Order: sequence, then structure tokens, then C-alpha cells
Amino acid sequence: MFGFLCMVFFFITDVAISFYYSCRNKVFQYNTLMEPKTKIAIMEQAREYLETGWHCSEGMLLAVGAHYLGEINPHALRLSTAFAGGVGGTTEELCGALSGGLMVISALHGRTDAQTNDDRCMALATAYRERFLERFGHIRCADLKEHWIGKKGQETCAELVAQAAGLLVDVLEGVEKES
Repeated sequence: MFGFLCMVFFFITDVAISFYYSCRNKVFQYNTLMEPKTKIAIMEQAREYLETGWHCSEGMLLAVGAHYLGEINPHALRLSTAFAGGVGGTTEELCGALSGGLMVISALHGRTDAQTNDDRCMALATAYRERFLERFGHIRCADLKEHWIGKKGQETCAELVAQAAGLLVDVLEGVEKES
């Protein structure tokens, strides 16, 4: 168990370092309520990534992450792969679209030292998770595949990822939840 926890720690550290180096000189300008066509384009891009062989976690990072961060560091992209399909394709854990979205939030608002306040990052992560759960009814990959995927208008994970990308954009842009 200790060995596993050490691996997780080093993995998370690697993610933070990769995101830091890919983002350190960028100025993030958002919360300006993007044009609806831009949001739709991001959602369509996320869908296309899945339809061309990328995984859910990768598609979120490539579509939403690239919009806010610019070019995605190849190391960061590699780090997202294992989160696909409910972690390693097992479907037993968190949906990869949710994980990929959390990676984008962390890249934008995560901290690079223990003294930095992470309230904004945690609040956005919580908001994204809540909206995801509200929209899809589940956050676990297997539950989504059983209860959400396959219904009319939501036949594939690509549709879920497109909608998850839209939810993430709304959270990042500060769009209020629909009542």
C-alpha cells in the first residue's frame, strides 16, 4: 500500500510540474462570457477527439485545456491517459471526462507550493463535479455506461465528453447554474 501511495504522490507531482512548465508564461484571461459559438466549437472538438481515437480524459485536456492554456505539453497529455475509462480502462473509478476537466482546472488554478492558497481551485473543482453529477446522474464510469450511455441522444461517450466540456467551460467562465 505504501508503494502505491508513493507512486500516486510522484504521479501527481509530475502532473503539477508538467502543467507548471506548460503554463508558466501564459496569462489566463477568461470569465468574460465567451461567445456561444466558441463554447460549441470546444464541445465539438472534444467530441471529435473521442471519435478519432483519443480517450475521454485526453479529449477534455486537448479541447478545453488547449483553449485556455494554448498548446498542451506532451508530458501533460501523457499524464491524462491513465485516467481514461474510469482509471486504466477499468470503468470502476471516476469518469475520465471528469478527471480530464479537473486537470484543466488544476492547470489554471492549481498551486506550485504548499503555501499558496488553493481555495479557487478547490471551489471550481467542486462546482464542476456538482454540475457533472447533476447533469449525468453519476460520476463513476461504469455507472455512466450503465445508466447514461446508450439512450437516445447520448449513444456514446463522445456525446458525454462534449457535454462535459460545455459544463467545464461554464464553470470556468462563471456561468451560473441553470435552475
